[in-house]
Amino acid sequence: MSEERATLYTARVSSGKSTFFIDGKQARNGHYYISITDSRKQEDGTFLQKKVIVFDESIKSFREKVTEACEMLEKLFESRRSEEITEARKTNPRAFMKWEPEEETKLEKQFKKGIDMEALSKAFGRSTGALLARLERMGLVQPDAAQA
Repeated sequence: MSEERATLYTARVSSGKSTFFIDGKQARNGHYYISITDSRKQEDGTFLQKKVIVFDESIKSFREKVTEACEMLEKLFESRRSEEITEARKTNPRAFMKWEPEEETKLEKQFKKGIDMEALSKAFGRSTGALLARLERMGLVQPDAAQA
């Protein structure tokens, strides 16, 4: 009978069309390794799986390089996000800012008075999409209204 490999750690990360399975295991010979499996469902219902195995002698350097790559991409994302916010605030000065309770109260009153979305957008310094999203969260419009 073959010996069973011991799974010491397991995690699952879903991202778009892929699900990644990350497992820390012990091989039959006692050595440790990490198995990263990319699993994608195909049109015929089967799964296409691609696997990367990192053995114990490479785990430390593998972790360092993956960490470096993640940190670099996070910095780029933060920079890009900051640029997107700066650009959005040129036309909507309060874009991506937290809604204050007083703002919500004022928005509710003005919306119920029938003030049009363009005027509300200018008054609140936010896009009409942001206003509709907030009104939906406040229960003042149905989700379909945001599509109209």
